[in-house]
Amino acid sequence: MISAVVVTHKGGELLRRCVASLESQLHDGDELLVVVSAEPGTCDVEAVSCPVLDLESNPLFARAANAGFERTSGELILLLNDDTCAQPGFVDAFRGLGPGLYQPRIRLADGTGRLDNVGHGLFPDGFNWARGREDQDGQDYQLAGEVGACSGAAMGIHRAVLDRIGPFDEDLQAFGEDVDLSLRAWRAGFELVYLPHAVIEHELGASYGRYGPEKIFLVERNRVRVAVRNLPLGAVLTMPMWTSARLAGLGLASLAGRGWSARVPEGAGLAALRGLASGLASSPEAWRKRRSDTWVRGERAGWAHLWRNRVRLRDVLR
Repeated sequence: MISAVVVTHKGGELLRRCVASLESQLHDGDELLVVVSAEPGTCDVEAVSCPVLDLESNPLFARAANAGFERTSGELILLLNDDTCAQPGFVDAFRGLGPGLYQPRIRLADGTGRLDNVGHGLFPDGFNWARGREDQDGQDYQLAGEVGACSGAAMGIHRAVLDRIGPFDEDLQAFGEDVDLSLRAWRAGFELVYLPHAVIEHELGASYGRYGPEKIFLVERNRVRVAVRNLPLGAVLTMPMWTSARLAGLGLASLAGRGWSARVPEGAGLAALRGLASGLASSPEAWRKRRSDTWVRGERAGWAHLWRNRVRLRDVLR
């Protein structure tokens, strides 16, 4: 049995398309639930006929997704943003899979055949980078394999994972909760698997935007929290070096008008520094969670995972 949970921020036509793409693929006994992550009265859900869970506040992504997990019962959960559209055969690609987290092949929905991502790679300070972002889809992305972390835009989660490690960390609110869940699952002994034949299209940034200062703040804050909780201790101790190199490189690239950092709005640098300061201030709580987690894979395995799924500075700056 499969449970599809769609978290919606705006609703409307985006949500209608997402729900319709799933409904045509579900079997008898499967579930489809829409969870609203928006201020009351701001999300249009009238266009869908499936069950809708409105929490009557804006819980942000992590808590909204967790509420969806609690109210469904499928062995395999498909978690999607409302700005995604499942391609034929998407749902069936997840049927019969064992315990683990699963990453589909996510294409941009602009008709160019380019990729949004095929999972996340990891920089040594915990910063995650979308593998394949804006690359042309092709042979290089048609083989199944491991990913550093799965993308919250669309992912498959076996319920055995949630039973073992718990759901998303709601303290993260939004952005980075997918990396945290992925790394906690991997540390607990589960695999993070890329499924190239599970294809979905993504209107990147349609729900939450791409580069706003608030998003940049949350990304940087949560990156620190996730790193402290999940990375090998050696990586945590050397994090200031890696973060300094990354932020300096991004700043220089922005001044030169190169790469994605040149597209961010005014105030992005300050937002990143605010996020960094907030993340450091909350790192004792992340460390407490780290100590309470059950680790099956240790320090050496953690470094090997980082190395296999590494993101180089030049990848971030391109």
